[in-house]
Amino acid sequence: MISTPSTTVRVSERLTPLRGIAAIDEQGSELPLEPGERRHSAWSRFWRVTDPALRDAGIKGERLIARYRFGAALILLGIPLRAVMTQPELRQNWVGLGVSSASVLAGLFFLWLTHRDVVRPWIGFAASLLDVTFTSTALAMFVALGVPQIAVNSRVIFEVYFLCLAATCLRYDRRICLVTGITAMVQYSAIIWWASTTVDTSPGWADASYGRFDLQDQIGRVVMMGVATVISLTIVLRVQQLRVLSVRDRLTGLMIRGYFDERLSEAFDRAQRTGDSIAVAMIDLDYFKSFNDRFGHAVGDLVLASVSRAIKNLVRVEDVVGRYGGEELIIMLPGLDRAKATERMERIRRAISQVRVELDSNTITKAPAQPDLFSEESPGVGRAVLTASIGVASWPEDQASTVEALVYRADSRLLSAKSTGRNRVVSSAGGTTDEFAVMTAS
Repeated sequence: MISTPSTTVRVSERLTPLRGIAAIDEQGSELPLEPGERRHSAWSRFWRVTDPALRDAGIKGERLIARYRFGAALILLGIPLRAVMTQPELRQNWVGLGVSSASVLAGLFFLWLTHRDVVRPWIGFAASLLDVTFTSTALAMFVALGVPQIAVNSRVIFEVYFLCLAATCLRYDRRICLVTGITAMVQYSAIIWWASTTVDTSPGWADASYGRFDLQDQIGRVVMMGVATVISLTIVLRVQQLRVLSVRDRLTGLMIRGYFDERLSEAFDRAQRTGDSIAVAMIDLDYFKSFNDRFGHAVGDLVLASVSRAIKNLVRVEDVVGRYGGEELIIMLPGLDRAKATERMERIRRAISQVRVELDSNTITKAPAQPDLFSEESPGVGRAVLTASIGVASWPEDQASTVEALVYRADSRLLSAKSTGRNRVVSSAGGTTDEFAVMTAS
């Protein structure tokens, strides 16, 4: 049996209500609930994008970009195609046609890749860097063909860099935005250097149709790319903050009900298409209303935040935990059947039972409470013991035809757990009880 760590929440009259309780700060970043936990540096937090809300938004943004990329590539293909038809003797027209054709094929590939059920995080990096590299390759080939003035004074291709930077804002990922901007600046700087070495040797500079080589103008272009990168990064950071704050419960840091329902519906539909298992668990803290009545809502909020933290420490990255209302929580467990989901919920039930709330004599009130809720262990110090009842439902074992039916069955089993003694996990199916149906404290 895997042991669960004990968590102690100490409360006194000197507690400032809600201070240090919130699981997310005003920037939308997760905060540790334990005062002794080490904080990550600002730079390491910049590279750690672990919030599932941001990953989900990034996936949807990547799918949107894939459609736009393919459409834009088809439109841009018409420019070199027309040029080849009117002036087939110019090599640069064929270069443009080749690069544009490759962009269309790449756009088609990413369109297929992003419309699969599983979209990997690396796709955003790969797509952004490939877009920038395609643009740089097109410019570099003009230098190689002896027309460097087109490479550094392009009226169309250079602007594609800014389209690539703008597209990163839809990915909700600050890392992609920064890496894409730096890559574009480095690659174009290399093109400038290469073109500058041909000033005295290439006959192409005699053609004034694209202008002369001016180093100051080229430095200005690089600076403008840097400014565009900073603006895009600022937009992404702000959008990330708003995204996290809009889908997370301020107190517990868990997903709000609306966003959880959206994620669960998508996962349930995907499970039905692929035949994978999915489970839902409803969790309710026992006698929590009596707890609030006796110790006050400020203490109750602190305890609920601590319980939420204990649960988040025991779920997988792909699991989603939400606050369904009051002290009722809900967990989505994709890929787990009823037996595995119930075993995991039993671990969570034990972890909740290890959350101890110690209160000094000035915090303890004289209001009546549930007898099993509170006990005095030493003069002036008391301890509240928490327990939880949990109901589990799973697909396809429960044969729920809709996601609402699956949640309803989990909620019904939660009520069964509370009516049969509380502090247990119930996952009965079809009115019967299997070996994992009721698991009580050992």
